[in-house]
Amino acid sequence: MENLITSQNQSVNNLRKAYSMQLAKERLVVFDIGMHTGQDTNYYLRSGYKVIAAEANPILAAENEKKFSEAIDSGQLVILNKGISNTKGTLPFYINLSVSEWSSFDKTLGTRRGRFELRDIPCITIQDMIAAFGLPYYIKVDIEGYDFYVVDGLTRESKPAYFSCELTADCSLIDKLYEKGYRHFKLINQADNFQPIDLDKEKKWWRPYYLHLRNGILLRVQNMLPIRYPYSSSGPFGEEAKGDWMDYETTRKLYHAFLTGGKGGNPINNRTWYDVHAKV
Repeated sequence: MENLITSQNQSVNNLRKAYSMQLAKERLVVFDIGMHTGQDTNYYLRSGYKVIAAEANPILAAENEKKFSEAIDSGQLVILNKGISNTKGTLPFYINLSVSEWSSFDKTLGTRRGRFELRDIPCITIQDMIAAFGLPYYIKVDIEGYDFYVVDGLTRESKPAYFSCELTADCSLIDKLYEKGYRHFKLINQADNFQPIDLDKEKKWWRPYYLHLRNGILLRVQNMLPIRYPYSSSGPFGEEAKGDWMDYETTRKLYHAFLTGGKGGNPINNRTWYDVHAKV
């Protein structure tokens, strides 16, 4: 009987803990900068966060408003059909009609494969968003070539506890995040189930072929089956992201080694790309 009572008390305490954690999440805000088709927004909403999502592509923004109408009506989600830049105003936006992920304010990126549509899109700064909605708990950024505008717009006094963005072909974003006051980092492989960086694995000769085959299958399967972290999403963040937190020097050294460790000083693996996750 005593064991039964103890077990019941533990169950009650676990429920209380889960309920408290859920309430805590509901008070926290996540900025999804580069909403795309809403894969990350869907994960944040299911996790209990309030989401402020920015999507420059008006076609995708309209589709997401229909898809997430219940969350919008309840007040848990706000969708802004705006770009994030270094200044307010209207900029030409290139909607890529071949691969929606390539849509960008950067003409070179947005016009790849030659099929695109040009629209003028209003832009705001990341500090405009913070002023309007408060300082978020986490900011995720994936805006095809313009991620650095968000990082540049952060200040040491006005930045979220957690941040992530897609890395470029140098270490500049890692450097900028360190300058803003972030001290803990993870390098997450976006092409391999959101695993932490592993240079020995990346150096395997068969690695690019494996990733090409694996992700091709995953893209087809996830259209038929529910997957928590779909391919092309940003995956888990913060403490839920895989791997241990690293210091700035270790992080920079590893990413530089990845960028220059291949033949002729090129990246080790051209099928892999990384997000950097940062924590204050």
